[in-house]
Amino acid sequence: MPAAITIFGFRSINKCVTKLNNVAIYFNQKLNSTTLNLRKKLPGVNLVVLDTNQLSYNIVNNPSQYGFIEARRSCCGTGLIEVSLLCNQNSIGTCVNASQYVFWDSFHPTDAFNKIMAAHLVSQASPILS
Repeated sequence: MPAAITIFGFRSINKCVTKLNNVAIYFNQKLNSTTLNLRKKLPGVNLVVLDTNQLSYNIVNNPSQYGFIEARRSCCGTGLIEVSLLCNQNSIGTCVNASQYVFWDSFHPTDAFNKIMAAHLVSQASPILS
């Protein structure tokens, strides 16, 4: 996400923060193993874990394959650190077409990203829940 790239000093090389990616992977591994244990202990409960991390990583690293032109800067303002109330259509520097960006502000994805993620999650969940 743009804020992490800026805060951790990776802006000059325009690269993901490996440390944060590794933490996300570790968290997901623990979540998956905990879910498996809970399924064994609670056989009547249907627990479903859906992976959002891998698709997010793929989109950020290959934005054009998903119809985006920008994945490392947000649409709003400078695209580096603005968030929430500091971001609106009237903010100086805000892009004209947010659907071409992965991130609306430095933390939150755009509607275009969310649409792709929602379709992905539905396709993951459908076989499990039917």
